[in-house]
Formats: sequence, C-alpha cells, structure tokens
Amino acid sequence: MKIVGVIIEYNPFHNGHKYHLEKLKEDTKADVVVGVMSGDYVQRGEPSIVNRFLKSEFSLRGGIDLIVELPSFYSTQSGEVFALGGVGILKELGVDTVIFGSESNNIVELERIALLGETEEFKLLLKEELKKGYSYPTSYSNALNLLKIDKKIASNDILGLEYIKARNILAPEIEIKTIQRINAGYYDSTVNENISSATGVRKKIFKDEQVGDAVPNFVNDSLLKEQKVRLADYYPYIRYEILNQKNKLIEIQDVEIGFDNKLFVSAEKNSEFEFFFESLVSKRYTIGRIQRTLIHILLNITKEMTQNIKYKIPYIRVLGFNSKGQKHLKFLKEGRKERDEAIPIIVGTKNIKKNLTKEEKEYFDFNEKNSEIYKLISKYEDRKNPIIIKEEE
Repeated sequence: MKIVGVIIEYNPFHNGHKYHLEKLKEDTKADVVVGVMSGDYVQRGEPSIVNRFLKSEFSLRGGIDLIVELPSFYSTQSGEVFALGGVGILKELGVDTVIFGSESNNIVELERIALLGETEEFKLLLKEELKKGYSYPTSYSNALNLLKIDKKIASNDILGLEYIKARNILAPEIEIKTIQRINAGYYDSTVNENISSATGVRKKIFKDEQVGDAVPNFVNDSLLKEQKVRLADYYPYIRYEILNQKNKLIEIQDVEIGFDNKLFVSAEKNSEFEFFFESLVSKRYTIGRIQRTLIHILLNITKEMTQNIKYKIPYIRVLGFNSKGQKHLKFLKEGRKERDEAIPIIVGTKNIKKNLTKEEKEYFDFNEKNSEIYKLISKYEDRKNPIIIKEEE
C-alpha cells in the first residue's frame, strides 16, 4: 500500500488544492491519501474562515481519503512547531511519503538547504537579518546569500524546509516529495486561470465578491451560506485577556519581554481592532508574528505548553474518511492493539475518558475549549463521530 500524507489548512479549499491532490495521485499512484488539517485556527495566526467540520467535508469531496485534525496548540504556531505536529501525526498514521506544494519544486536542493539551516553559522545570520525587520522568507534568503548561496526561498518552500527538518528528527524513514505550485503565490490576491491562493479567495470573500471561478462548486455553495470569520471579530475577547492578564502575558507563547507592556498599553488605548493592530506592527514584529501572538493570548497557549507538546503528540482525532480511509484506519487500529505506547486514535468522542489518559484528555479538552471560543462568533454543530463520505467523488 502506498500511503501518502499532506499537511493542509484548506482555508478554504480551492482549485489549487484540487489540482494539487489530482497531481499527487497521478505522480505517486497513492492507494490512500491522509490529510492532517488545521482545525478552527490556522498557522497564519487567524481563526479559520469556516469551521473544521465543513473544511473536513471539503477535503473529502476534494480527494482526501482520511482527514485528521491538527490541534490548535500546533496549528497556530511557527513553522517549526506546526511541522513537528503535522509530521508527527502522519508518522503515527503509517504514511510513507509526505508531499507539499513547492515554488521551486527542487527537493534535492531543499534537502541540502534544510541541513545548512541547522548550522549555528546560518542560525546567527538568520537572526541578524530578522533583527533588520525583514520578513522570515526574505531573511532566510538573505542569510543564504551571505553564505554564497544565491537562492530566494518563497513561503511554501520555507514551510517545506520545516517539514524536512521535522522528518529528519521524527521519522527519517518517510520520503518527502514536492509538487510544483502553479500560478498564484501564497500571498497573491489575484485569480489566474481559475487558480488562486487561499489569501486571494479570502480577500474576495470579505469584499463580498464572487469566488466561484476559484473554488469547486461544492465549496462555493457552502461559502454562500456559511458565516465567515476573521481575527478582528475576536478582538473584544483578546482585549479582555490582555487587560485582565497583564502580569501573565509574558507566559504566553511568542510574547517577548517588553512586548507584553506594548500589548497592554495598546489594548488599554484602542477599542478598535484596526488601530490596536497597526500600533503593534514594526520591523521587528511582522503581521504574521503579531497575529500568532494574539491567537495565543486568546487561546491561552503558553510557552510551557508549546515545549511540552513540541515532540510529543498527545492524541489523534479523526474528522472524516471515505471507504479507502476507513479501511486504512481499520488496518492501523488492528496493528496498534499490541502497542502500549501507541498514541490514541480518536474516531468517536462518546467514551473519550476510556481512550485517553488524564494528561491526554487535558490536551483534548483544551483544543475543544478553543473550538468553543471559535463558536463565540461562528456557531456550528459539534460532531461526536467523523464525517463519512460513502461515495468517493
């Protein structure tokens, strides 16, 4: 069996994702495609535009066979922790190949750069470039140039490098491959030949523009009915946490000394999210970094929690599957019966206490609490059982 894994967000699922899955199946001859997907919060430091169960349905209709959740304590993190969570879960799900969309589509070069990126010399150069106020991709490329490597690293390849590093640490036996990313770049807001970035789709949605040319029909139909959310919607709750937990802000993941006070002063002064956010942006604190910090404040994701879960997957929750995914899941569960150390795979939440240790359940409950926070703005019905697509589409 060829089991191929992808780490995804589908925020929302669009034609580029559909192409990616079709190309993946064509190139790898995959028997089963397993997706680890960010739930109600995504790596850019934002609430997902639509909820985790709707995204799961999109993914299954789009070509994924088995979809599991990347919990909020991974999905909202920097590329390093995001990748460790995603690759760690895929390892437990029996994946032999991980594939990601790449601007360069040169895995040999990316493997080489990933090894270079672990050297102390490179890390120091990267740190210095970041201090100058450059974005992470630009700083990464600049650091490579200083080492006489003329290479510009784009956003998807940056995350791909983290996948390679995570694989090297957690699962050297897994092969990593790339698929050429076509047309729109990660931050591109245009639509070209019906292929857009998720950024472009979201921008059109929030301008109340039609996105039917960039997404499959089953996605467009749902987007027209569903409430869409953004970070600004949660500002009253974020502001409350900042003002109420002033002395504990420094314990939150990504909050540095000095920035905690800046957050408090700005929250105290600004009742409008736009002015609050603008006051925080600087050369040192980029938009993405600030968004992740604010999400961590909203969800109470601390530095201690991040260190605890960095290399330890507490549980795996199945969100949905089709007939292929169901067969693979059954195969996995049969093979894990004799393994006392196996990470629990949650297929239904009815008897959750029986399946998880006290510590594992604390992490599960933490993630579910974060989904309750998500539902303060965008309500959806929780599911005790996974979504099942009987006819593969």
